[in-house]
Amino acid sequence: MITLATVLESQPLAAADPVVRSSVPGTLERAVRWVHSSEVLEIAPLLRGGELLLSGGEALLALPPQEQENYIRSLAGRKIAALALQTAGQAAPMSEWLIAAANEYGLPLIDLRAVVPFVDVAEAVNRMVVNEQAAAHVVVDDASRRIARQITDRGPNLPVILEMLATSLEAEVSLTAPDGSPLGRAGSAFGEADATDAAGPSHEEGSQAVAGIVVGGQLAAQLTLRSPSRDPFLLELAADRLSGILALALAQAFRPTPAQVADARLLETVIEGGDAAIIGPLWLQAGLQPGLAAVVAVFRTSGREANFSTVERAVRLAGVTVKSHQRDGERAVLFTVARTEAHAVRDALLRAARGAVGGSEGFAAFGPTVADGLRAHESYVEAQETIRLGTPAAGDVLDAMDFLGRRILDAVPDPGFLDSYVESGLAEVLEWDRKHGTALLGTLLCWLDSGCNTTASAVTLNVERQTMHKRLSKIQALLGGDPRTSGRLLTLHIVAAAAAATPAAHPVRRTS
Repeated sequence: MITLATVLESQPLAAADPVVRSSVPGTLERAVRWVHSSEVLEIAPLLRGGELLLSGGEALLALPPQEQENYIRSLAGRKIAALALQTAGQAAPMSEWLIAAANEYGLPLIDLRAVVPFVDVAEAVNRMVVNEQAAAHVVVDDASRRIARQITDRGPNLPVILEMLATSLEAEVSLTAPDGSPLGRAGSAFGEADATDAAGPSHEEGSQAVAGIVVGGQLAAQLTLRSPSRDPFLLELAADRLSGILALALAQAFRPTPAQVADARLLETVIEGGDAAIIGPLWLQAGLQPGLAAVVAVFRTSGREANFSTVERAVRLAGVTVKSHQRDGERAVLFTVARTEAHAVRDALLRAARGAVGGSEGFAAFGPTVADGLRAHESYVEAQETIRLGTPAAGDVLDAMDFLGRRILDAVPDPGFLDSYVESGLAEVLEWDRKHGTALLGTLLCWLDSGCNTTASAVTLNVERQTMHKRLSKIQALLGGDPRTSGRLLTLHIVAAAAAATPAAHPVRRTS
């Protein structure tokens, strides 16, 4: 694999006189998947992980400390390989607190003390990465052809297929049923002592990739690949590319039950937006009682397939009926519940999902509750829109109810129509921010988002409670009084969100 040490020693980057300023363990052994350069401060959602990000640093180093920390945290959340800032000729060098933030969030920080063309660095390193990835594709393609030939000539002999896969990848291969029971195993990538370690390899031990094997829309098995190599690219590529051919091998042995077929038909119709006349009979065929409320959640991954069976086991503990369907690396999950218990049960489902998804490569979004389960497609659509608006990172579980304001603003045909309302409701606050370089708009929006909870907003903004009180006093003075007693709190929340969402029209410095 191409490590950060290799990249730093490459001629184009070595010419920049690089120095690692952070002290993140394992920095030089980190795998570099790509080199990307950007001055965009909101770049994190566009990254996939493993990138070495090059930046001139001028825009970043000019930000206030809190916003620089937010930038570092966002990149660390995407699991990039490192951030390299070109400080040569900069008026504002790397500060100690920037380095401390990088250490806190585990993001290697590199100081480029000489000017080099970023395009030269990107071309040289990305050429190495592409060559290495091409070799991985050859290995996976060869394994795929051999397995296909085995299925065609001799049948889907699972032990033989798993052994072929383990030999080709030099990895440990295991296949388990959705309930966790073993279906087969081959290879011993970590030696006999580690072969029974169900927890999987740590970062120091190696890498792991997981893929769901789907047959007829149902999760038939889970494939797990483990290797001593710290670079998971080969395993992730194999898990992604070979899950389909393994589904062919399992198809003859895996026969969906009538209940599973009914569930798949119901969920497919919900996803596609079938009307009540079509969904009604399928609802009954799936064993669901009429008159139930419903919530739909969408589970996806930011890397390889998530362990959806773990998620389902967790949410079933909430005591509700769960129907699910997997398609194109995404799982739609339908929860049905009595209308009188819908609110409490939905909260319990969110807690269970956050406990199961947190720390994994997966992420999810819950749509709102619909009183009639035959309208479940509406909840599904809103879950998808929440993912689009929220750009979740790995481990996130988003709630559509938290995105209602943004959803409304996004649905306004002419966003410019809100401009006059923004100016009418927030003119004094916006003008104060413009003149004094403050962030009162961000403070106000954070406070409103928290339900006007001063303590919680202070924690979110990472400021002292007394500082928060001073900011709110200034905001109230500019607004002409406490907005909680104005009768227009909802209006104020909408215009504040609109102003924050359109900084070009209302240029202010934002905080998180």
